Amino acid sequence: MCQKENQNSNKTVKRLILLSILNLALVSCQKSEVVSPDDTTQTIYLDCVGSNCLEFIVPGDPYQSNPDFYGYADPSIRKSLNSKTLWVAYSFPHYKMIGSNPVPSVSIHLSKSEDNGTNWSFVKTLFAPDQMNNPADPGVTGFLDHETVNLLPVSDYWLAVRLNYFIPEIGGYSARPGNSFHITVLKADSPENLTTGDKGTIGGSLTHSGWNVNQTLIPPDLTSDAFFWNEPALYYDEANSKLYLIMVAFVFYGPKPVMDKNKTYVYSTSPTGNPSTWNWEYKGILSDASIASELGGERISQPDIAKGQDGKLLLILSPDDWNYEKNDFNHKGCKVVEIISLENPSLERDSQGKLRVRVSITASDANDLGSAASSYDPASNTGILFTKRAKTDTSLTANIWKTGIKP
Repeated sequence: MCQKENQNSNKTVKRLILLSILNLALVSCQKSEVVSPDDTTQTIYLDCVGSNCLEFIVPGDPYQSNPDFYGYADPSIRKSLNSKTLWVAYSFPHYKMIGSNPVPSVSIHLSKSEDNGTNWSFVKTLFAPDQMNNPADPGVTGFLDHETVNLLPVSDYWLAVRLNYFIPEIGGYSARPGNSFHITVLKADSPENLTTGDKGTIGGSLTHSGWNVNQTLIPPDLTSDAFFWNEPALYYDEANSKLYLIMVAFVFYGPKPVMDKNKTYVYSTSPTGNPSTWNWEYKGILSDASIASELGGERISQPDIAKGQDGKLLLILSPDDWNYEKNDFNHKGCKVVEIISLENPSLERDSQGKLRVRVSITASDANDLGSAASSYDPASNTGILFTKRAKTDTSLTANIWKTGIKP
């Protein structure tokens, strides 16, 4: 009888222990549901040197064979909406001959891939320098050059935006007048046809009227400043049928930039009809000096907009500062951050209040003026395309690298 009671007692103790364990587990599960998860961003880091990256080379589009001004730069990669074709447009620095004198010049080239970015083929020179007289100073001959293109497919048409500036025959690249800088938006039925597509012209406060500006865009905080627009990017939001234009304002007092005024601004429009008729509406500031400082620079530059693998909207950028010894901008690699909204421009932060930095790419073999622009499309197995450059007082060489990083 006593043995039986002891057995029952042991069973009771075991049940109580088991119930205690289950209750603890339940309490633990309940706590995990109400406690905020640690959403601190895990940043992917890459030093794009050696075998860490593979060079982006387009068969049929060799670098020009000169020692100090050549290469590929400023890529923009996009996938067609109705096919698997990937397109890359990029700046092509080279020399053009004016008589017997070589003059530095930049055109924009176009290539494509039909196998998710493994192999590429040259398509055409998308935008070649235009020989002309400077409309702001008609006695000066030279070329209108183009660079920093950004491509965008929208339903059944394509858009592009680019920077333009005048290079005089005498003086060349370093003699570009600030009042020649302007932005062109183009629209066509295919990337190839953007060369002759419909276009609209956007100016800043410095842009001379002779460049046939359709709309001068001046942000509310720059009404008293002399500036020109640079480094444009596009994004189309299907939900509200708006096209967003992101640009960096280059504000100068004399020969030096005012870095804390070199902000990144957002405008929007409804992209119906010819771009020359579009009315751009100011939306706000996407990045200022405080955001740039958090990313390791004095401003952000060279923006590109793309969706990540998870569908979130990403801003691909370069933090910059000003090198006073070299009198030039120092590009400090590539960062990728998350965008909350372009309609009300803002960037995503984690629970600790820090910017969500998805990716940080650097090049430890870069010289004092750093690396250059980057671009991304989640459909391409190239990952982020990253430009490395070597810039000095007398030369500029650049090439594009496949990082394999797909945020």
